[in-house]
Amino acid sequence: MLVRQRVSADAGSAALEFVAGALVLLVPCVYAVLTFGAIESAQFATNSAARYAARVFITQPSRDAAFAAAARVATQSLRESPNATTAPRVDITCRGACLEPGGTVTVRVSTRVFLPFLPRWPGAERLTSVVISAQASQSAPRFGLSR
Repeated sequence: MLVRQRVSADAGSAALEFVAGALVLLVPCVYAVLTFGAIESAQFATNSAARYAARVFITQPSRDAAFAAAARVATQSLRESPNATTAPRVDITCRGACLEPGGTVTVRVSTRVFLPFLPRWPGAERLTSVVISAQASQSAPRFGLSR
């Protein structure tokens, strides 16, 4: 008789336990996948922005035009990315003469990515976002460009 009461007292709770357990495990896993996807997407976009900006830099006719074009290309490239949400910071450094044969330009692009489903409170950016940065270097052609 005791065996029957124990079995009948547990009847029907397995489905409820499964659903509750699945939700407790599934929701954090889905959030982690979405977060990693957003960060990886922004990393690819930032890497491409730095690479394209360095390539554009060495094809310009003058140093001033090169700085402006590289910053414009990096900003435009990240504007098309859905996850890189802040204006990028573009730092350009030259080793040697930038546009002369043998010169090397290094472009570093940084942006901030907000984590999905978290509120964007003023002053809390450090808690709800991740800074993504990428760097690319490009050498000027050995024999120069026909400008």
